[in-house]
Amino acid sequence: MKYGVRIVSVTEPIDSNPEGNLMETILAGFAQFDNDIRATRTVQGMRRKLQEGLFPWKPPLGYKSSTTNGEKKTEPDRPDQPLFELLQKTWKEFSTGAYTKAEIRRLMTNWGVLTQQGRPISSQSLDEFFVNSYYAGILVDPWTSDEHERRHVPMVSKEDFARVQQIIKRRNRSIPHQKQRPEFPLRGLVRCRRCSHYMTASFSRGYSQRYPYYHCGWRQCTFRGKTFPVQAVHEEFEAFLERVAPRPELVAKLADVMVQLAEERQAFVKTKKARVETELARLNKEIQELIRMRAQGLITDDEFLAQKSILTERRFALQSRTTPERVSEGEIRQNIGEITQPLTQLRTTWHALPDPFRRQFERILLPAGFPNQKVRTAELGLLFKVFGDFSEQNPNGVALVRKCWNRLLEEISGFLRVLKHAREEKGTSKDAVRRNPEE
Repeated sequence: MKYGVRIVSVTEPIDSNPEGNLMETILAGFAQFDNDIRATRTVQGMRRKLQEGLFPWKPPLGYKSSTTNGEKKTEPDRPDQPLFELLQKTWKEFSTGAYTKAEIRRLMTNWGVLTQQGRPISSQSLDEFFVNSYYAGILVDPWTSDEHERRHVPMVSKEDFARVQQIIKRRNRSIPHQKQRPEFPLRGLVRCRRCSHYMTASFSRGYSQRYPYYHCGWRQCTFRGKTFPVQAVHEEFEAFLERVAPRPELVAKLADVMVQLAEERQAFVKTKKARVETELARLNKEIQELIRMRAQGLITDDEFLAQKSILTERRFALQSRTTPERVSEGEIRQNIGEITQPLTQLRTTWHALPDPFRRQFERILLPAGFPNQKVRTAELGLLFKVFGDFSEQNPNGVALVRKCWNRLLEEISGFLRVLKHAREEKGTSKDAVRRNPEE
């Protein structure tokens, strides 16, 4: 009305005069009343489902709905295998208290845990995951906070769930601060083989000098107070680096497989893009035909609006689909070529990296660290796991590369960034020494 616009209804007697305003207010009140009644009945239906032990909304990660196409739920949600078992393993490992959230997240990514969008789980999603009582078989009414017993299969026991909540509450930060010292490069990586907690490090004073040791600091560990000489732990880790360092021919084989998969991926993307464009052209043609039919009076307004809404939603869904980024053969070979020598000489690479970048390198190699004197049992990162599958005894590496293509590209890029940043820092340090030789 401010801009001179009038609303005219052919079925309701509304106007800008007092009588029309009264009728508009009355009709709007009835419409609002009807909406409120529908909302109340919807809430009552959802609360009744909760009381019956059914989760009326979309199930969380690790479960899948028992119904499809928006049907009403009559059966509980079902476990989504094999993701369900991987998440069960996550609860079990985190309830021990030996891992931080950041380490558990790296392990989940290494196990192949992905969200429904096909991405690794984020830190915020992991926080929500560990406080969701649904996984312990407890359904919470969001309107009254009442708890109801579930009918779905719980992922974690109530005891382990309570233990995880205590662990989260007790920790102020997910990743504790760890002071870097050149004498203890494995602090924060080596774990106690008895309790799996990270070992700390300190000096012991002898008759003539101080001696560095690693030791477990967890109060309940039976190995607490037992010390392990730094040299022995470092020699074990260096021998492990020599063993897992891939041969140059395996690195070259990885490059060939990555290039081959890149070509297949680009062909698939090209075919998919052409298919989407064909479908978009068909939808646009149908919309134009629909407009022509409405102009000729062959269909009613309601039929026109309904069909146009369906076609527009389909077109928007196709247009909003993201196309995977194109990775060229030259880029893949260049990246793998730059990391070939550091990969094949892991021991030299580890010694040459500065402390901050050495920690990043260790996380790429061993996402969750390694147990002392049992480093062979440690779980390798994806990049090094692929080289193990490329061995002659187990030629299934191609399937693993195809399955974990995106994550493997991220691992290679991350390893390359560590090397580049380390080189840049060394170059900066040398320039500073040249400018200030007295210092």
